[in-house]
Amino acid sequence: MSDNESEFKLEMPKVGIIKGVLAKDIEVVGGKVVNIRTCARPYKNMYSVAQLRTIKKVIEKYGSGKVHLSPRHNFEIPEVKQKEIENVLKDLYISGLFPGGAGTSVRNIFTCPDWCSKQIRPVQELGERVSFNSGDKDMPNKVAISFAGCSNSCSRPQNADIGITAIGEVGVNDKTCPDDCKECIRSCQFDAMEKHNGTITINDKCTYCCKCVESCPETVLSIKKTGFRITVGGKEGSNVMFGKECALFVDDFEAFEIIEKVLRHYQEKVAFRPGSSKKKERLGEVIERLGLEDFMS
Repeated sequence: MSDNESEFKLEMPKVGIIKGVLAKDIEVVGGKVVNIRTCARPYKNMYSVAQLRTIKKVIEKYGSGKVHLSPRHNFEIPEVKQKEIENVLKDLYISGLFPGGAGTSVRNIFTCPDWCSKQIRPVQELGERVSFNSGDKDMPNKVAISFAGCSNSCSRPQNADIGITAIGEVGVNDKTCPDDCKECIRSCQFDAMEKHNGTITINDKCTYCCKCVESCPETVLSIKKTGFRITVGGKEGSNVMFGKECALFVDDFEAFEIIEKVLRHYQEKVAFRPGSSKKKERLGEVIERLGLEDFMS
């Protein structure tokens, strides 16, 4: 081993310190072995062949031969001996993998894949930008941020602390709809489509999912514009909460600004949970206490 290799030192994230030594993404188990959580930085929900080979090498050489892929795309490597931590971190670092995505911080940003045919608007690039700016940022409690490219919401933005969902406004073209065609009406789960004398109208029940456009065989319907719906205050766990809508049809830059504003207001307005002097509120609990309007003001 050369001098440069022996001097390798990876600075650990400052969030979730355990015993003043290890961050929570390295979890001590029984004082003898640790579980290491690792992911790409900035966020990617795709891993290269080289990174997968590195994971294989690490779990076979330093771990127990097992690895868990978490719902937020972290690799969790269990049962690594503490004396091998530096070697593990070095091998992971060389492949572009870093410890993180745990503790009282902004967790690993979650997006759906950018090749999905259902997407109304791509979210990978925006998710990567948010990850670069806010990933692993120290927070009063954990914060999950999820992006979805359409209202199918496979990335579960509805019950994330901050959820960003791509939406589209449907336009009705001048073309007359055939009398026997009711495909858009059948496709709408919200009874938002109506038809009178060959003319399609959209009522206020529309959720901007654009499934009607996909189902229309006559190109009577099209997507006029796209944007993002942003919800805040959702959470999973034993007490599930769904986020409250705070913005509609915002573009990429506006979405980025709102996310930063929500994180800043959360840090400024959070309080300890009732009866606790250590555990602080989740974002949704702050919003429940203050109300969405006061929280955002």
